[in-house]
Amino acid sequence: MKKWLYTSLAVLFVSMLFMNIKTEAAQDKTAIRTLVEETYLLSSDYVTPITSLPPKAIVILHNVEAGWAHIEYKGQQGYVPSTTLKSAQSTLMLASAKNPPIVRETTAAQAKHLGTLYIDSIVHAYTTNEENWYFVQYGNLTGYVIATALKAPTSQKMLVQRQDGLVVRNIASKFGENLTVIPANTKVDVYTNFQGWAYIVADQHVEGYVLAHGLKAVPVPKPGKYSQGIATKTKRIALTFDDGPHPTVTKQILATLKKYDAKATFFVTGHRVNKSPKVLKEVYEAGHEIGNHTWNHPKLTQIEVKQVNAQINDTNKIVKSIIGEEPTLFRPPYGAYNKEILSSLSVPLVMWSVDTLDWQHRTPSKTLKAVQNGSYNGSIILMHDIHQTTADALDGVLSYLSKQGYEFVTVSELIAQ
Repeated sequence: MKKWLYTSLAVLFVSMLFMNIKTEAAQDKTAIRTLVEETYLLSSDYVTPITSLPPKAIVILHNVEAGWAHIEYKGQQGYVPSTTLKSAQSTLMLASAKNPPIVRETTAAQAKHLGTLYIDSIVHAYTTNEENWYFVQYGNLTGYVIATALKAPTSQKMLVQRQDGLVVRNIASKFGENLTVIPANTKVDVYTNFQGWAYIVADQHVEGYVLAHGLKAVPVPKPGKYSQGIATKTKRIALTFDDGPHPTVTKQILATLKKYDAKATFFVTGHRVNKSPKVLKEVYEAGHEIGNHTWNHPKLTQIEVKQVNAQINDTNKIVKSIIGEEPTLFRPPYGAYNKEILSSLSVPLVMWSVDTLDWQHRTPSKTLKAVQNGSYNGSIILMHDIHQTTADALDGVLSYLSKQGYEFVTVSELIAQ
């Protein structure tokens, strides 16, 4: 014990020589950390022990200054060397007990009750060094919950349908902290839906509670052939881009689509996904739809069935490894397919109704002219996101179609109505 105290004093002395070090505040209001080694919780003099802390104990970090972390552990506050802490990893868990689970200050039988969890609410749960207990976080409520009161949730894909987006809050209440706003047509994973609130994860950086009525199911069209678009009463149109992703052209196209708040469908090839996985992820996270365009663009009617399956399956696998799900549509290269190919697909085969021939003429004005002459309610427009001239034409295309009153939707949204 004495040896440890001497070491602590030495650390303090060295820290005082560098008091110009800026205070590191916890990034979130309730920053959860775990202890990497056994240590002591010290009082404000950095010397007097308050209690012994075991390794893997979960603590609340308030701030860090000059090498010392101000923490809270089971209702007690004090200081430990900041080097003894690391970020704790949480798991989303569902409150599933018959009665609202009690959140306790400690795991003792007579521990102070800090609050309760709503049944079917989602919490961040941290594994503790105490068997049968989780340390949980629900908004600013933190504490211990018996493990049997929680279970792993399942998720469902949904879309934000409110045109002005949805406010994400830290708790299921209109009085909860406003974390961010997610825009319309963003695809999210929904982990629970209770009392009018849904817990969503939009990507690895955005999660929380939103009003459930602001969400809608992801359109899932039936397998089959869709070639000439869909006759729609409203002015809806589907923009599609083949052969990407391209490391620069696709990014420029994404920026232009964002400018016009337009959603599109990208029919990707596996070999290009393999070269530009981050670009594919950007496309997906921007709310666009991903379709399969085979691995390296062969004419499917000229190769063996085994090769056809490999072209499709290998592309499905690499896409799923990057975005977590397989492509929802299929488009055959050169538009070449037969009954065997069509019958083997588990997703719709999508052709087009407006061919801009952008790959052939490489002229922005001709791409725009093709769109002006061929577009109608429910049409599917074919372009390619591997040509710079297509990216250059897109602003004019979107400007024209916007002035005509068209809404830009994904192919699945178009054909599932």
